[in-house]
Amino acid sequence: MTTTDGAALPLAPVTRQGLLRVGLHVLLAALPLLAISAHVFGLITMNWSAALLVIPLATTILALSIFDPHPEDRVILHGFVWGIVACALYDVFRLDTVYMLGWWADFIPTMGTWIVGPGASTTTGAWVGYLWRYLGDGGGIGVTFFVLAAFLGLHRRPAGVVVAASVAFAVFPVWAGLIGTVWLAPRGQTMMFPLTPVTITLSLIGHLIFGLIMGLGFVKTRSAHRYWPWTPVVDWFVPAEGSAEGTLRVSHPFPTSGPVRSAARPAVRAAAPAPAPQPERPHVVPPPPLPAGHPSAPIPRQHPSGPLPVAGPTTGSHPRTGSGPLPVAGPTTGSHPRTGSGPLPVAASTTGSHPRTGSGPLPGGASSSRSSSATRSGSGSTTGATRTASSSGTGDTGNHTLDPETWALWQRQLATTVKGRRTHRWR
Repeated sequence: MTTTDGAALPLAPVTRQGLLRVGLHVLLAALPLLAISAHVFGLITMNWSAALLVIPLATTILALSIFDPHPEDRVILHGFVWGIVACALYDVFRLDTVYMLGWWADFIPTMGTWIVGPGASTTTGAWVGYLWRYLGDGGGIGVTFFVLAAFLGLHRRPAGVVVAASVAFAVFPVWAGLIGTVWLAPRGQTMMFPLTPVTITLSLIGHLIFGLIMGLGFVKTRSAHRYWPWTPVVDWFVPAEGSAEGTLRVSHPFPTSGPVRSAARPAVRAAAPAPAPQPERPHVVPPPPLPAGHPSAPIPRQHPSGPLPVAGPTTGSHPRTGSGPLPVAGPTTGSHPRTGSGPLPVAASTTGSHPRTGSGPLPGGASSSRSSSATRSGSGSTTGATRTASSSGTGDTGNHTLDPETWALWQRQLATTVKGRRTHRWR
């Protein structure tokens, strides 16, 4: 059985009641053949065995299967049906050699008279004999093989293994038991058929056909074994890992739902093959960069409004006004980028005009006049990122140094000034 999510539940343990019921099925399947041997050996007549054993037991099992069905009944029913089919195909070959070729006699009608009793006609014996042959002999052999295969877990084996096992079962013990009865019983060859090379060969071929059809039927209906309520006794004799000798491995529980697939016979687990060696990839040396101006060299990206501003004064015209030096990150000589006259604004208070009004003192924390001086190089660029401002007057004394972060911020504001906007926002 399975749960709602498809997981297989543990199979039911083998109980005495379950074994007793399966044992009754197997006993009923074996009685028709055993009754023939007992009659030929003179132990008990088929009339008595059929009336006292076979018919009462068959009626009891039929009633149990109808009113108290068990899961294994489905497997047994499949074995019964395929045993009858295999026996019918066997008789196609046998009756052809009996009534058309005349190579041996048909003893089934005679066996029917043994069942009915003395004084039975040949016609009645034929009907009863073939009914016994198909339902008793053929169906009984099919039930016995299917039950034995379920206990051994043959439904897990490949189709070839199952058919081979079925043919072997049809030869021994079925065919071997028939030949042994005819040969060993004192009146065996008289009551049944004489043992000659022809009869031995024909009977063997017939049982090979029987085993082949029964095995193919088992393969076709192996999905019925999901209803088998018990775990198979053994899975197979599998060589243990790291050992050359075979060990007995208990089978895993077989799922009771879903399609049943044939599994290959487990073999010695071989070591995983080593991966194929990969060829070494050649080391590719990147080519040296192309010199500037080369036809294949990449073209540098240009700023949409001209060359980008640099951190120092350069020669050339202003990208917006068309005249005057380019704005730089520090004070340079030249005109103001907006007014065109006056010194450039710096990050500290300087002397001169207000950057917005053009007149008046610069705003600050105290009213004073301030002056600043910067050391410039011969080319006009500043020599450092700090400037020293000197203040005089009331309120501020001493020297103050502009921190590098404020100076860098001032440089960015100065380099990104847009015409028409305020250069500084005083608060």
